[in-house]
Amino acid sequence: MVYRASIRAIVIQGLSILILCALIGLGAGLTLQEMEERLAMLGGLALMVPPLLDLRGNINGALASRLGTSLHTGVIEPRLKLTAELRANLVASLVLSFITSLTIGGLAWAIGIATGMEVNLLSLVSIAIIAGFASGLILALVTVLVAVFTYLRGWDPDNTTSPLMATVGDFLTVGCIYLAVLLVGVG
Repeated sequence: MVYRASIRAIVIQGLSILILCALIGLGAGLTLQEMEERLAMLGGLALMVPPLLDLRGNINGALASRLGTSLHTGVIEPRLKLTAELRANLVASLVLSFITSLTIGGLAWAIGIATGMEVNLLSLVSIAIIAGFASGLILALVTVLVAVFTYLRGWDPDNTTSPLMATVGDFLTVGCIYLAVLLVGVG
């Protein structure tokens, strides 16, 4: 499948995705506002939210770019089949999600200690790993679906998948943080 590249198509693709991203971003912000009480219950938890949100955009943006390139060059066929190339990309993004989530939890604890907060290392690291890995797993699968779907529709996955996954990642990560807080038993 060859995508149609024209200025008009790029503007329509980009603008429609950015409008959708703005709406999803508003939803993520409202959800985060609803979590404000829970975030205040555990010292250091609020320190983890911005890096966990950035983590999703960075890792899945890179995954989206790799998938777009792989689809354009024919390395990955535009089908939902777990090939060796696709598996390697998914495993790399999940391992990176785990390692960086663990690091974020540890750094939130260290910053909390350094600033005199009462912090719980096990709770912070558990929440970071659960939220980071769960959102990473879900978003990796959604990234593959969106990249393949947009490619098959004749859209350039490089113009659509990265910005969409960054925004969907914010919304999804906020929800995963909330669920992780509930699972760990904070508040």
